[in-house]
Amino acid sequence: MRFAHFASFLGDMEKSILQKILKNPAFGLIPLFVFSFLIGRIDMYVSYLVAFSLSVAGLLLVKRHSRLLYDISVVTFLLLFPLIILLGSKIDSTRMFVAAEVIFVLSLIVSRLSRPKIILRLARNDNPSARNYLNESFRVAFLSQYGLSIHLLIVLALFLFSVDGLSLIEIPIVKITAQLILLGIMCLESLRLNIFDNKLKHEDWLPVVNEKGDITGKIAKSVTKDLKNKFMHPVVRVALIFDGKIYLTKRKNNRILDPGKLDYPFEKYMNFDDDLDRAVHDAIASETKNDQIPLRFLLKYVFENATTKRLIFLYVSEIETEDMFNSLQLQDGKLWTEAQIEDNLGNNLFCECFEMEYEYLKNTVLLFCKRKRTGSLA
Repeated sequence: MRFAHFASFLGDMEKSILQKILKNPAFGLIPLFVFSFLIGRIDMYVSYLVAFSLSVAGLLLVKRHSRLLYDISVVTFLLLFPLIILLGSKIDSTRMFVAAEVIFVLSLIVSRLSRPKIILRLARNDNPSARNYLNESFRVAFLSQYGLSIHLLIVLALFLFSVDGLSLIEIPIVKITAQLILLGIMCLESLRLNIFDNKLKHEDWLPVVNEKGDITGKIAKSVTKDLKNKFMHPVVRVALIFDGKIYLTKRKNNRILDPGKLDYPFEKYMNFDDDLDRAVHDAIASETKNDQIPLRFLLKYVFENATTKRLIFLYVSEIETEDMFNSLQLQDGKLWTEAQIEDNLGNNLFCECFEMEYEYLKNTVLLFCKRKRTGSLA
């Protein structure tokens, strides 16, 4: 039994390592790195076949939006093939590697000049995940292009000088420097992705919904914040009413919508794994120690402006007694009468959502509260 658990653990670990390798765009540099290491140590044609095979393997195994450097490696070794056939026996291994490096850098330049077309073709469905991976691939391509370009400038300088008829380009440090550049880029990208993965473990994931409330996907909250109103997410809001008045407080400064304006104290994005009941109670519990208050669903509607797009689920909590209201221990807010609210509507004081909801509250919940207090209920 212990062996089975250990084997399962090893299988999961191998799968995790493989996933990290496949999603790291910098590992598209491995074919060129391996070629630089093998050429000169073993037969040049064998070195070429190994590097080319690694490029093709990446082409087959890695998802399209992460394999930019593998694509460039395939192109590089295809273009290098005629040189291997024609000059393989006539020039030394270092010069052949430099030729591969030159082709690789030129291919990087062409790919970066074609960036808009590539992104349009590979992420035409506005998939933010695909676009993020592509942008990361181009970032690595940028580092590789400039790192290897500097190396090639050094090689050119060495080529212009010779010692006793021997070109300095033939010294081992030429390949070693390129290897260090390639290895450094791969290590830096691995570290960067590892930090990013750790950050994602603590990320809030929001469901993407349509107007009916059907979930069509999910996205990290930090990502969708930058995309503004591109995707619609569900939000729960709770209007707190006591003695016919609405309790309002300033929205926190980290709110996406209308920070600092007056609104209900309870509002929360639904997380991807939330249901409505859990989300609405979490919204209350985050602001008060007493989340055992009466709740009633009022309406669902779509809200959209230039900043955000939301499917709002509006609830109301009618507090019956002063003891229950005081048990909430709410801070920095106050109860507003209808007259006070109406005197300030349109003065940029209230949250935009609240101003939209107020008329509905006035003609339903507040009207019912007023009739109940006056004893005029039919």
